[in-house]
Amino acid sequence: MARTTLVLLHGFLGFSHRGPIEYFRGVKGALRDMHIAPLTPEVPVAGTIAERAETLASELFRGNTSTFALVAHSMGGLDARYLITYLDPDHRIKSLLTVSTPHRGSPLAAWMLESRGPIPAWFRYIGRPALDELTPKACAAMSIPDREDVDYASYAGCRPVDELPFWLKPYGRIISEENDGMVPISSAQWGKFRGIMRADHVELLGWSLSLSNIRFRRPFDHLRFWRQAAVEAIAAAEEKT
Repeated sequence: MARTTLVLLHGFLGFSHRGPIEYFRGVKGALRDMHIAPLTPEVPVAGTIAERAETLASELFRGNTSTFALVAHSMGGLDARYLITYLDPDHRIKSLLTVSTPHRGSPLAAWMLESRGPIPAWFRYIGRPALDELTPKACAAMSIPDREDVDYASYAGCRPVDELPFWLKPYGRIISEENDGMVPISSAQWGKFRGIMRADHVELLGWSLSLSNIRFRRPFDHLRFWRQAAVEAIAAAEEKT
């Protein structure tokens, strides 16, 4: 059986690392302890889904790796779906596990595009054209059909508004259903839905911006989660090989 390569995909305005700061905080080290060496490619931080997916294709497919398992956070899951459907002619990708991906868009993206004030204006300045593709209307108009030979699965994050850090609370209130401060649970579900993590959108990555709280189960044990996600994604890929 061919060895499967795990790939971690960052989200909107994300990166692989900036000096000692990792998008997936401490995750690469935790996985290496399990003898898993993940790839963490970078894509245009505010590029379109197609642009970001094309960058991924050029990064992943220039070598001889035959089997990939993708694990994606946030917008990275949309990039991955586009990559799988349109840019993987040799069908090397066998599984995709998305974490808090706005498959059906986020009302927060629409709010950022439509609202006045310095913060929405700043996000429009740094976040376009990606932001235009993250609204519910834009996602509903996208045609990215699943591929039958790929295993699709997903997780969502969620915290009640009163548990969100102060900077996320206003955005959590904008979304009328349960959410992680940025993405509704209903939008994060794709393929086999594996569950809801009690964590906000960035806490899922290990960036807990609130004080520890036993009652709220904070901090979220993100390393345990990503170890589990990696094992699940690789197992799903090997079942499809």
